Amino acid sequence: MSTQPSDGRTRVACYGGAFDPPHQAHLFTVTYLLGRADVDRVWVVPTADHVFGKRMASLDDRVAMLTDALTACGLADRVEICTIEAELDGPSRTYDTLTVLSERHSACAFRWVIGADNLSESHRWHRFEDLVARWHVIVLGRPGHEAALAARADEAWCHPGPTLPDVSSTAIRAALRGEGPRDTLRWLPDAIVERARTLYPPSAAPLPGRVWVLGAGRAGTALADGLRRAGGDVMTWNRSAAHDADAHGPLPAELASAPVWLIAVSDDAIAAFAERLAEHPAAGPDRVVLHCAGRLGAEVLAPLAAVGASVGSLHPLQSLDGDGEALWGAFCAVEGDPRAQAIAERMARALNARPVRLPTGEKAAYHAAAVLAANFMTTLGAGGVALLDAIGVDDSTAREMLVPLLRGTVDRLAAAPAAEALTGPFARGDFETIAAHVDAIGRLTPAWLGVYRAMASATAAMLGWGEAERAKLATALGAPG
Repeated sequence: MSTQPSDGRTRVACYGGAFDPPHQAHLFTVTYLLGRADVDRVWVVPTADHVFGKRMASLDDRVAMLTDALTACGLADRVEICTIEAELDGPSRTYDTLTVLSERHSACAFRWVIGADNLSESHRWHRFEDLVARWHVIVLGRPGHEAALAARADEAWCHPGPTLPDVSSTAIRAALRGEGPRDTLRWLPDAIVERARTLYPPSAAPLPGRVWVLGAGRAGTALADGLRRAGGDVMTWNRSAAHDADAHGPLPAELASAPVWLIAVSDDAIAAFAERLAEHPAAGPDRVVLHCAGRLGAEVLAPLAAVGASVGSLHPLQSLDGDGEALWGAFCAVEGDPRAQAIAERMARALNARPVRLPTGEKAAYHAAAVLAANFMTTLGAGGVALLDAIGVDDSTAREMLVPLLRGTVDRLAAAPAAEALTGPFARGDFETIAAHVDAIGRLTPAWLGVYRAMASATAAMLGWGEAERAKLATALGAPG
């Protein structure tokens, strides 16, 4: 790569995109570009009118966020925000933008900056081959698009850069609206958080009047906090005064003031508590009663249904510690009679959570799915630690070795079906390695051999192995297939 301009022109890297909103990966890109030997200046070029009709925040708002983010990072004096596309007729097309910039700024030699995901869709670009014939393109890697970059990395116009983090403005907008994991908001620069919250507010339906949350443990406190953050009229009750509840002791007469009662007592206490509530003078057809247990369905509230109340459940698939912020972007299972389900969905959206309806009577299956995917991952991790301990690796080091593998597995599973996300000997059909595993586990940690064999058989089923592969697996496992 030439580091000096052959004709004395200023080398400008044009970094285009919607920036809706800008995020830390954008700032990383700008910093990276400023450090390249073939770049003198960086111009950020926000899209004015998306060629595929994508709706965006106004150009003025996006420019303001870019300005604030660049200023907060000390980059404003080294980076120009170029709004040339607002002056052009019709949708924004890169070839047209670069043509106009080259005509207006003849003292500049332009490079365009794109992510490798754009190479996967280059056939949709206006005059892409003409574009790369006239201008150099700096291509930044994007997870999942490695093959597209590798296929063109050796072409004269293509100047590869590092791989960007796996984050997007789409994911950040979803998180701001309560439709995605809240952790994604960590990629939003602090300098623009408040403006972004205003531009991409949660689309929550109003709550159906007052809500009484009955039980002030971690779950009840978190749900009450989340509903209050949403502007809800929420009252809390707890059996004892040990918790910071609005009422405690006997069930208050004020329950009649709320159309919705949310039971957040311990799972094993719900059935008896439902019988107690059914005897309350306010219980009846005017009430919707929900509980937040994971395994139990609406049937546990049968005494309340018998007096005419609508009954169901609302269970956040999230670990709760009393803070309503943890519910942001979480999935919530809802089930029950039609009226109860509708109210539970409205409450989930008010919590900036994502409701998922479950069939009647299938809460146990839903809860088992969570245990299989999450709790048993801990158990399997313990097996890995035990095997490493057996060969002399201390517990702390063993966990440090294995946790990054677990994180990588979760990341792959988030991006692809399980059979495609799988790596290792089962993905390769490496039966010799599987047999070696069986020997090692049998010698060192025989208590885990049955677990390995069971998981091996389940993995073969997931991969859809035929009779021949299953026979090889049975031989490698040293047990009937």
